[in-house]
Amino acid sequence: MLKITNLTIRYPEVIAIDDVSLELKDGILYGLVGPNGAGKSSLIKALAGLIGEYEGNIYYDQHEFKKERQKVKTMFGYAPEDPDLFSYLTGREYLTMIGEIRGWDVSEQLKRFVVDFDLEDTIDELVYRYSHGMRQKISFVAALIGEPQHLILDEALNGFDPISLFNAKKLLKDMTGRGKLILLSSHVLELLENWCEEIIILNQGKILAQYTLEDIGKIKNKTGKTFNEHFVELIHGAVNRK
Repeated sequence: MLKITNLTIRYPEVIAIDDVSLELKDGILYGLVGPNGAGKSSLIKALAGLIGEYEGNIYYDQHEFKKERQKVKTMFGYAPEDPDLFSYLTGREYLTMIGEIRGWDVSEQLKRFVVDFDLEDTIDELVYRYSHGMRQKISFVAALIGEPQHLILDEALNGFDPISLFNAKKLLKDMTGRGKLILLSSHVLELLENWCEEIIILNQGKILAQYTLEDIGKIKNKTGKTFNEHFVELIHGAVNRK
């Protein structure tokens, strides 16, 4: 379980996350979406330990992040939107290094990932030669090394080709089927609707709504509108009420 209580993140001129509390359960693929400036990146970075100055608490399976930082960091994998990889290593060397840091032999995992994400011709090339999409794939695979219980993905699928997206979805569904917790942030509502079991909408630093797939189905049946249309109306309504 991932639990957030009264989380507030402040920057000099803005409150990025405003007293957010949230409880995410194992075995579920959650989607996180919101307009630009909603606070998604700040929330994700706090969950990944990239922001340490905040009010409130973050717990991974009852372990408080602030007090048990090293323990908690072994419990999750994280893939960012713009991965900063070691350019002088090959993809294989980079992933092997991540495995060594986590005490994990990556050889068996890599056999599957190299095929699933079309890495056969590039896994042994230097990272500096990689396209953005290739870097995203390596970062995504790195987050999976060591079978983490929790997976945090921040726009991490940008640049994936259709076959890699298909295999990524299959892999993530397999993980949740084995009790893993996944939080996937994306701007693509259709992807979240097709992949996720629950979708969290963040706006102006607060949770505006949280829907299960059943909730989304009821909205469509009642209003005759797509979830995308509902999302736009919801955000516009929140702005007008401010």
